[in-house]
Amino acid sequence: MEGMGSFQRHVLVVGADETAMERIAPMLRRAEFSVHTAAPSPVVFDLVLGTSFELVLVSYPLRELILDDFIDALRRDGSWCRKAALVLLAEPDHIDDALALVDLGVNRAISHEWPEGRLHQAIGDLLDVAPRVSLRVLVHLKVEIQRESKRSLYQTVNISQTGMLLRGDDNLEPGTRFSFFFGIPDGRRLVEGTGEVVRKTNSIREGAAGLGIRFVRLSGEGQEQLESFVVRNGGSPDPNAPS
Repeated sequence: MEGMGSFQRHVLVVGADETAMERIAPMLRRAEFSVHTAAPSPVVFDLVLGTSFELVLVSYPLRELILDDFIDALRRDGSWCRKAALVLLAEPDHIDDALALVDLGVNRAISHEWPEGRLHQAIGDLLDVAPRVSLRVLVHLKVEIQRESKRSLYQTVNISQTGMLLRGDDNLEPGTRFSFFFGIPDGRRLVEGTGEVVRKTNSIREGAAGLGIRFVRLSGEGQEQLESFVVRNGGSPDPNAPS
């Protein structure tokens, strides 16, 4: 394993290959994590029991170890990583199986082949890379499916410069793109753009059914209005916000 270094925030990556590390390591370091890697061997059980990591990413499927055993070690009473966020870094053909394990000791499942923006938003609340502020406004979504338009209405729970959490029907699958518009307090114009579903919420843990959304594109003055709103309400400018 790499040295612990002087950073205060630490992430452990177990079993990720070189391609996956090339995609995720820069994102983690921009979020001010010190990145440590470990091979998938029984040694990692002792590592998570006795070393404090804020975030743990594990390759999936984890062929060298039994995943349930790893989760048991991570969440065991006395483990220094008992409250760490656990993310499965799934191979593309196994992402659906990985997603089925969310909330069974796993917080998120992602694929390193996803676009970087989708990776950011999928685990953004775990990385704390984009300041979020509470907002309760209605959002109008328009989805084009097989040349047919479907319009839906959602309510925002919170919003950042890179995405938003919506309360409402969760019948849109991750990867679905749509156009949207909504108004913000004191906004000169509606915020309009294109978004993508990155995850479905957990109604028990998050208190409501809904969707996690990332912004693909914001039209006109949308980015400026959104940044101004976030800063006015206690957030800070996001250096990773899309231009």
